[in-house]
Amino acid sequence: MIYFSKILKRINSGSDRSIVVKRNIVVSFIIKGLSLLTTLTLVPLTLNILDNEKYGIWITIYSIVNWFNIMDIGLGNGFRNKFAEAVALNNISKAKQYVSTLYTSTFLISFGCLLIYSIIHFFLNWDKILNIPNNFDENISGIVFLIFGLFSFQFVFKNITTILLSLQKTALSNAIVFISQAVSLILILFFGKMGFANLKTISMTFMLSPILVNGIASFFLFRTQLRIYLPDKIEIDRHSISNMMNLGIKFFFIQITTIVMFSAGNIIITQLYGPAEVTPYNITNQLFYAGMGIFSIITAPFWSAYTEAITKKDFTWIKNSINRLNKIWMLFVVTIIIILLFSPIIFKLWVGDTVQIPFSLSISFALYVAILSWTSIYAQFLNGTGKIRIQLYVAIIQFITNIPLAIFLAKILGLGPVGVIMATNINLLLSAVILPLQTKKISNQKAYGIWNK
Repeated sequence: MIYFSKILKRINSGSDRSIVVKRNIVVSFIIKGLSLLTTLTLVPLTLNILDNEKYGIWITIYSIVNWFNIMDIGLGNGFRNKFAEAVALNNISKAKQYVSTLYTSTFLISFGCLLIYSIIHFFLNWDKILNIPNNFDENISGIVFLIFGLFSFQFVFKNITTILLSLQKTALSNAIVFISQAVSLILILFFGKMGFANLKTISMTFMLSPILVNGIASFFLFRTQLRIYLPDKIEIDRHSISNMMNLGIKFFFIQITTIVMFSAGNIIITQLYGPAEVTPYNITNQLFYAGMGIFSIITAPFWSAYTEAITKKDFTWIKNSINRLNKIWMLFVVTIIIILLFSPIIFKLWVGDTVQIPFSLSISFALYVAILSWTSIYAQFLNGTGKIRIQLYVAIIQFITNIPLAIFLAKILGLGPVGVIMATNINLLLSAVILPLQTKKISNQKAYGIWNK
C-alpha cells in the first residue's frame, strides 16, 4: 500500500505537462496490455480459420489498403500540431475551425478517392497483383472493393483519435483502438461458431469494427468532454487548411516513405515467393512489433506535449524528457533481446507447428524494432515541433532505395524474406543518426538554416 502511494506521488509530481504525460503512459500501459492480448489472440484464431495462404492474402490486401492512409495528404498530422497550438494558446474559436476543416476535408477526399477507385477497380487484376493461384475459391476482386469501401468510411471516423492525441489524451485514444480490436475478436468468434468465417467475412469484420467504435465514440465525446471543440458550422476554413497543409504536405511525403518501407515487404514477398510466405514474415513482425507498441505507449504522449513546450519555449523540460526516454530505450532493448532468445518457444506456444519461422528472421525484426524505437524518440520531438524538413529529405532517400535494396538482398543475394526487412533496417540507420543530431541542435537552441526548418 505504501509502495502504491509512492507510485501515485511520483506520477502526480512535476509540471502540469509532465503529470498529463505520465498519467497517459500509466493508463495506456493497462489498455495497451489488453490490446496486445487481443491482437495475439486474433492471429492464431484468424490463421486457424483461413490457413497460411489465405492469411497471407488478407495481410497483403490490408497492407495495400493501408497505403491509402496518405489520402489525407498529411492533413491529420498537420492538424495535430496546429490544433495543439491553438489549444495551448486557449484560442477555442481557431481550434473549432481546425476540427471543422479536418472533418470536411477528409470527407471530401474520402468520397473523391472512393469514386475514382470505383472506376479503376474494373481494370485491376487482383489475382495477378496478389499472385493468387488459379484454383482459389473466393472472389478477391469483390473482397478488395468491399475493404476499400469500408476503409473510406474508416478514414473519416478515425479523426476522433487524431483529436484525442492532439489533446494529449493518448490513453483514451488507445482505449478506442482496443475496443475496436475486442469487437473484431468477438465477431470472428461468432462467425467461426456459426460456420460463416471466410476471407470475406473476416475482412469485413476487421474493417467494420473501427467504423462502429469510432462513430459511437465520436457521438458521445462531442456531447461531453469535447463539446467545447464542436464546430459551430461545417466548413473548410481557408486559413486553417493553409496552416495545416503548409506543415501537412511535408508529413504527407514522409507518410509515403513510411508506408513503402513498412508495408511494401508483404507485396515483395508475395510476388517473389507467393502469399503463403507472407504469413511467417507477418507473424514475426507481429511479435516484435508488439514490443514497439509498448514503447510507443511511452513516446506517443510526447508529440503534442512537445508542441506545447516549444510554443512556450520550455527547452529545459524538452531536454530532460529526451534524456529520460533514452534511458528507457536501453531497458527496452534488453527486453527485445530477451524476447528474441525465447522467440522459438513463444512462436510454438502461440501459433503451434503450422508456421515455421527461421531464427534469422527473428533477429532481423528484433534489430528493426531496436532501431525504429530509437528513431521514434527523436521523430516524436521533431514532429511535435514541426521541424521536419531534414526528416523529409531522409524519407525521400529511403523511398528511392528501399524497394530496390529489398529485392537485391532478397532475390539477388538469396536472403529471402530476411533480406526484405534487412533493407528497411539499413535505411532506418540514416534516420537513427541524423534525427538525434537535429534534435540536439534544436533543444540547445543552436539550430540554424535547414536544421531549424
